[in-house]
Amino acid sequence: MSVWLVRPEGSPHALRLYSAEEVLNGLREGHWLPSDEVKGPADNDWRSIDTHPQFADRIEEILAPPRLQEDETHLDMNPLIDVCLVLLIFFILTITYASLERAIDVPSLNPEKKGPTQIEYKDIKDQVFVVRARMNGNQPIVKIEDKEVSLAELGKEMKRIMDNTGRREMILDVDKAVPWGVIATILDAAKGNGVRNILNNRRG
Repeated sequence: MSVWLVRPEGSPHALRLYSAEEVLNGLREGHWLPSDEVKGPADNDWRSIDTHPQFADRIEEILAPPRLQEDETHLDMNPLIDVCLVLLIFFILTITYASLERAIDVPSLNPEKKGPTQIEYKDIKDQVFVVRARMNGNQPIVKIEDKEVSLAELGKEMKRIMDNTGRREMILDVDKAVPWGVIATILDAAKGNGVRNILNNRRG
């Protein structure tokens, strides 16, 4: 029976094995390092495992890292995320432009007169109600027909005015300092209550 001796490099203690295959199995399982020393039944001196003629041809195969197989079921989501971000930006810009367009009162063209037709409040006061927005420091103040209303109650108060007076048009009188979010809330409330026309009077 052939006996193989294996020891850590330079160690005085050796382990007895009974075949070269056991030495290779120890390498596969990580018990030995290629630099550890081995002495076969026909050897006179110790040699490192990676330089021993019986193991040199097979040690590269044993120590080579396993090849990773590509997962064919993996789906690359990066292009889809890019498309979603572009669409999101497009929708945000579209909604912002639509809200701004809704807030601006564009006068109709009059070929006989230069500039927009001036409308006096006294001529339309029975058809409109007035919503004013001002800033009190950092706090926006919104009033409907001189009654201060919170943004949360804006739609409800607007509906009450319309039901009681029959007025279906609105004059929006806002300061330049009023944030756009407050204006958008007023416009949304007007749209939700079916206001037919919005006359914008923004103060610079």
